[in-house]
Amino acid sequence: MNRIVPGLAAALLVSGAPIAAAVTGEVTEYPRADGVVERCVRITPMPGAVFSKHDREEEAAYCALDLARSALCPKLWSTSPGTIVFTLEGDPSPTDIADWEQQHCDDGHHSKDYAKDKPATWKVSVNGQKTSATYAPASWVYYHYSRYFRTHAYVPVAVYRSLSLADHHERVVEPALSLVKGRHARMLSEGWAYMEALESGALGGTAAAEALTDEGRQVFGVLIDNKGDRYGPEVNGTRESGWGSGQNEDFQQTAPYLALRNPAALPEAVPAAVRDARRNPKMAAALDADIPVEQVYSWMQAVMEIVVLDYVLGQQDRIGNIDGRWRWYWIEDGELQDHSADSAERPASLAGKSAWRLRQTAINDNDAGVRRGYADFAQRTGMLEDLSHFDPALYRRLGALAADLEARGDAWTWLREAAGLGEREAEGIAGRARSAFDLLQGQCEAGTLKLDFDLVSLLSGQGGPEAASCAIGDG
Repeated sequence: MNRIVPGLAAALLVSGAPIAAAVTGEVTEYPRADGVVERCVRITPMPGAVFSKHDREEEAAYCALDLARSALCPKLWSTSPGTIVFTLEGDPSPTDIADWEQQHCDDGHHSKDYAKDKPATWKVSVNGQKTSATYAPASWVYYHYSRYFRTHAYVPVAVYRSLSLADHHERVVEPALSLVKGRHARMLSEGWAYMEALESGALGGTAAAEALTDEGRQVFGVLIDNKGDRYGPEVNGTRESGWGSGQNEDFQQTAPYLALRNPAALPEAVPAAVRDARRNPKMAAALDADIPVEQVYSWMQAVMEIVVLDYVLGQQDRIGNIDGRWRWYWIEDGELQDHSADSAERPASLAGKSAWRLRQTAINDNDAGVRRGYADFAQRTGMLEDLSHFDPALYRRLGALAADLEARGDAWTWLREAAGLGEREAEGIAGRARSAFDLLQGQCEAGTLKLDFDLVSLLSGQGGPEAASCAIGDG
């Protein structure tokens, strides 16, 4: 039986660096027969962040998942190990769950076809020399920072979750070693070998500090669920220049990026950017010449937000991990509203309203950031340089965040305490936030960057507002 520890001051101690001291929030406990008490933490909200009713409901749903009563399968695709959580029909016994795992975990992506639901994925920090890079705290920092920045791009809800090491090792890691053998990508195989070494005690030091808690009896990570389908070159870029700086520079040749750098007025910048992007044959095949201007505006807003988040949080692996999902958008009382749009048929509730069916951008793989030592490709490839248009509200929030982190204010305290980051990680975020804002403010004051991008105004056909002041306290 799970139990909720009331209040937001309940602290979960996580020893070692680079995790510093405590992840705080509302804790749901799951006592096990062997004395291990697993914990799910709805992390204390970041100061200034705004969470929707859906956000809070999804957090609660994650922390209501009893993983001992769920089916757990190893992730058998991509490059990093993870645990896929499934709920089964009825009230399965432990034997029923074990039988289901043995029968269906080998199906990989198709395991979900035999389950009632796939509510979440659980990922831990894996940073071996031969593995891909994942850092679980980055996912919950991205979640809270996105709500602070009020992003139009979707960033998934994330909560902290610990799991019995013995249970995870027996049910997930040992089967994974057999399932990936000889038929999956080397980096994924290396990732599962890393998990085996970690959970068997062969790995200590930083590896253990980043993933183990409760004196080594539990593994901790993030519960999360991805939304959307992978974009092609139209948003991720052609990726023809290879991994690293090359593909990040290709990303800057997409239509939304070129439009943000075009000094022409926004209604003229968008069609020019589409034409320029389509000069590349791969882009021309992915991007329609008559793409609706509203869709490009939506992508431009998302690109600004993603670049700010990735720059500040030191993201190493964004390109190729940008997804989209269809949503209906309309404006009501001056605010942009939306709901799902799986069908192209306009819902009756939008009759008589101006509405747009657009692909909302979603960033789901947010676990290769925050940790010191990762390559910040947004910074390295100059993604905030030479911009001509920017959202003034996003600009002001970035400036306020940079100032607070520099002054060691509430945002700093949240990183060090609620989010549980070590001092080096928090200092890295503070330094990059200051660098990002100084760069934008310098361009604004030089007159090359205009704070003239407002998505609501643009969708309304008003052409965007007059450029706002470069001072963060104005406008």
